[in-house]
Amino acid sequence: MAIEDNQGRNMVPIGVKISRYLQFWPFFLLSILVCLCLGYFFNRSGIPMYTVYAKILITGENTGQDLKQEKDKLANDKKAEDEIEILKSRTIMEQVVNDLQLGTRYYSIDELKLTDLYSNSPIKLNLIHATQAIGGQYFDIVIKDKDTFILKQAHSVSTFEFGKKLKSDVGIWKLEPTNKLLDYVGQTIRITLDDPQQVTDGILSAFNAYLTTDESSIVELAIKETVPERGADVINRAIKVYNLASIDYKNKINRSTLKFLDDRLDSITSELNLVEKRVENYKSSRGITDLSSESSKYLENVKVTDSKLNELDVQLLVLNTIEKYINSPGNGGKVPSTTGISDPALMSMVDQLLKLESQKDRLLANTPERNPIFIPINREISSTKVAIRENIKGIRGALLATRNQFKMYNSGFESSIKKLPGQEREFITIKRQQSIKEELYMYLLQKREEAGVNNASKLLDSRIIDQAHYGAPETHNANLTYALAFIFGLIFPAGVLFAKDALNNRITHVFEIEDAVYAPVLGELSYEKSQPVISILDGSRSMFSEQFRILRTKLHHLNGKSEGGKITLLTSGMPGEGKSMISRNLGAVMAAAGRRTVIVDVDLRKPQLAKAFNLSNDIGLSNYLAGQTSMEAIIQPSLVHPQLFIISSGSDINNPSELLENIAIEDLFKWLRLNFDEIILDTPPIQLVADALILTKFCDTTLYVLRQDFTLKSQFKFINQLSTDENIKNMHIIFNGVSTGMGYGYNNKYASHYYIKDKPESRFSLLRKN
Repeated sequence: MAIEDNQGRNMVPIGVKISRYLQFWPFFLLSILVCLCLGYFFNRSGIPMYTVYAKILITGENTGQDLKQEKDKLANDKKAEDEIEILKSRTIMEQVVNDLQLGTRYYSIDELKLTDLYSNSPIKLNLIHATQAIGGQYFDIVIKDKDTFILKQAHSVSTFEFGKKLKSDVGIWKLEPTNKLLDYVGQTIRITLDDPQQVTDGILSAFNAYLTTDESSIVELAIKETVPERGADVINRAIKVYNLASIDYKNKINRSTLKFLDDRLDSITSELNLVEKRVENYKSSRGITDLSSESSKYLENVKVTDSKLNELDVQLLVLNTIEKYINSPGNGGKVPSTTGISDPALMSMVDQLLKLESQKDRLLANTPERNPIFIPINREISSTKVAIRENIKGIRGALLATRNQFKMYNSGFESSIKKLPGQEREFITIKRQQSIKEELYMYLLQKREEAGVNNASKLLDSRIIDQAHYGAPETHNANLTYALAFIFGLIFPAGVLFAKDALNNRITHVFEIEDAVYAPVLGELSYEKSQPVISILDGSRSMFSEQFRILRTKLHHLNGKSEGGKITLLTSGMPGEGKSMISRNLGAVMAAAGRRTVIVDVDLRKPQLAKAFNLSNDIGLSNYLAGQTSMEAIIQPSLVHPQLFIISSGSDINNPSELLENIAIEDLFKWLRLNFDEIILDTPPIQLVADALILTKFCDTTLYVLRQDFTLKSQFKFINQLSTDENIKNMHIIFNGVSTGMGYGYNNKYASHYYIKDKPESRFSLLRKN
């Protein structure tokens, strides 16, 4: 099965990939062993994780406002959600961290393993004054006896007494012994000082609060901790801090409400006394004992509407107070009262605003106002104030409309009163003022009593159902750990090899050539570390020799049975790809088959052929093309086989391309076709110079050489351009230097054993000896 890319082209088959990867089995084995060892240490040193739970009931007690709002289920649900967010707030958890001193931790050091001593610490650090920001510091002490300890520092070891103040880089501090001290005599204790903000972040990430069901107001608190006692203390302290914050908030509201009511009662009491005295004086001066039945009826009607108007006036006054509060940049801590307001949306928004400002005040105690932490809080405060203004505008409009309606009713009653006798009419007016003040006084007095009861009751917003508790630790599956370690041990080296292949810009496999290049691959030649100059004529049956014999056969079928010699041109894109070596060995294998063969060194810039055969290069192709010698004179026997001949490059010249354009080259090829069966042209790299392109029109076959792990993949585009050129005939690819031991190419290392046998002494070696 082959892998296909997103364009549907065949890539390297999976089987070939696996075969190649298996060549790296030591790498895979080492990776698996390392991962299994890491899995073993993880299983052995893994710290158990506990989940600590607690349950509380959000009671929904109100904070001095109308109790009827709490009967609304939607209001209760919203309150529960708000209280959950408060429980999960950073402000609550920062207080918990400070109260429990969670920034300071104690560990016992035993065989390079740290054991957390949260509830069993033999000492307690009392940091009196910190001289720098706390975070990331630690120091080790050794408990010497019940009175002294040894402090290990970077360059010294000192002994100190418990309870005495010490000064170090951290600041001024002292160590206090606990009742566990004697259990740790002689042991090393590590004290770490962490940044409280980072500790808070860690606790918040492990802490959660949620409703147990949608229908109830029961909230379950949970935290994951390696030390369950610490988790239980965090939850219990969080509940306590939450309740204390709730009481403090309620006290603020109640104090503000009581002050507002007391101020109004004082004012109304004075006004009521004046009106009562006026009634008494009027009755004594006029001799009036009581009102007539008709006057009493009118007065009762007016009292009802006046009572309603008093309530409306109080609500409008409260709205003005709230509006003044939110418009004031600095409120000086004066919390607005919401007495008499019955709109749940406004009460909820005012409540939210007060909580946000309370949270901001607590943060300002330890954090500068320019800190980015205030950006979301200030944004939420601003948006809440805008919403309150819009809500007040709507409520005020409704209250004013109702107030005007009641005033219209009063106008009707006043018209009826005007029909009464003058003395009685005047008396009704005074009695009405007295009635208004009395009704308002009673209304405010009732609200004052309610606020007083709320202030004295100290009712909490929550009730604990289950104290913090925990069960068995969460243990990890050891077998799963080993399985994952084994899988990762396989994936890691495979990923490394895959990434190496993906990032490699050089050709590594024949399938890459077949996928990208139009020209077919004629053959592969394996990589040999040490090759004789002519390795085909030594009588061996190595894979390298057999590959050239196969290439000879394929060329024979490719060229057909046409008469005359066949010209085969070998070229490449860049130097070092092995075209000259292939030319020599291809010529040798042709000669060994009884075919009269000549190898022509057309690389006039960097000739190699004459040197490879230990022949003279004084007279060669350049001399013939320059008209200095004849065709017959430039042909030399190879001395390695009677059927193999050589035409060297000849003398150095400055214009090889122009010389190859000479008509004499055509005459030479015609003569060679008549006198030789195979003509092999060793040309310079075609991508660098034009020499090979000049000669392609005379050739029957063009062989383009690519070398594994050497030729760049960027050459594919150039090769495709060549293969579509009409002047280049019968172009094929030779894949050279293939490493058979790494799973590349069509052949493999197992097939190569077929060719191995003892080699007789090389014919070329014998010739050299002679």
